[in-house]
Amino acid sequence: MKATKFPVAGGPGFDLAERIARTVAQHDMFSSGEKVVVAVSGGPDSNCLLHVLGRLDADLIPIVAHVDHGLSDRSEEIGAAVARSAAEAGYDVHVARAHDLEGSNLHARARDFRYSFFHGLAEREGADRVATGHTLDDRVETTLARLVHGAGTEGLAGIPPIEGMRVRPLIDIRRAETRAYCEEVGLAFFDDPANEDARFDRARVRAEVLAPIEAGWGEGAVRAMAASAERLREDAVALRGLADRLYEEIATETEDGISFDLGQVLGFPRALRRRLLERAVGRVRDRAGGIEAALDSLDDPQRRSGVRFAVVEGIEIVIGRESLQVRK
Repeated sequence: MKATKFPVAGGPGFDLAERIARTVAQHDMFSSGEKVVVAVSGGPDSNCLLHVLGRLDADLIPIVAHVDHGLSDRSEEIGAAVARSAAEAGYDVHVARAHDLEGSNLHARARDFRYSFFHGLAEREGADRVATGHTLDDRVETTLARLVHGAGTEGLAGIPPIEGMRVRPLIDIRRAETRAYCEEVGLAFFDDPANEDARFDRARVRAEVLAPIEAGWGEGAVRAMAASAERLREDAVALRGLADRLYEEIATETEDGISFDLGQVLGFPRALRRRLLERAVGRVRDRAGGIEAALDSLDDPQRRSGVRFAVVEGIEIVIGRESLQVRK
């Protein structure tokens, strides 16, 4: 498919806007005239995103979405300023306030709330895309944070340019560049307190890991890590596609789950075995431990038959003499 290229209006900040337009075209993020939910926090990244989308000669219809997480003393003030500014610019604005986010796993619950709001708004408004202001810095920070937690290839790919209906037009742009763009074109913005909040993994990685790397090796090191994340994404997509084709060929539905011929599975490398089991188990939390234990058993002829592994409650992997089963 030929990528759609949208010209950019001239003026201050043109060079950065044109680079963002190239990213949009490279990944074919938008179609002319479509509605797009634009996540606007009030920070320089999302304000830059909204402004640049307005400069594209694409007849896009941005719908501004803001979430007040209630995690700072200025959250209501920032929400009101975002709504006022977007409304004055002629955009439809929707604001949601999150409640009761304090507690364990704050980052995950805040993220889940945001995307639930964005996707629900897109469905109600008939928008095909949700655009977020994730930058190259966000991608690298996510890769490093996931590395600390032992993520696999797909996790280490960090934040991809496109993920379902979500698009990230700023994914090749540094965070400092969005700030400079806002200053050049005269956009007011707020610094997000979450960027300095050590409760969030990315904030700690930014301050304690990425900043020393950039200080020691320069900006090129950050861009090199982003390039590595992109190669990991390409590899992960290729492996997932191959595993999906194999799954359709060899997976058999049973009354209580999915069954594979053990001999066929043993002929595949571990990376493909893992993806076959992941698909059969489904997208449930905390599945990795049980799947990895089953993979270890498959690698050991002495522990390969007549064993079972609990994955999550209600799901187990059973290795028989001739079959590998995922029972639900």
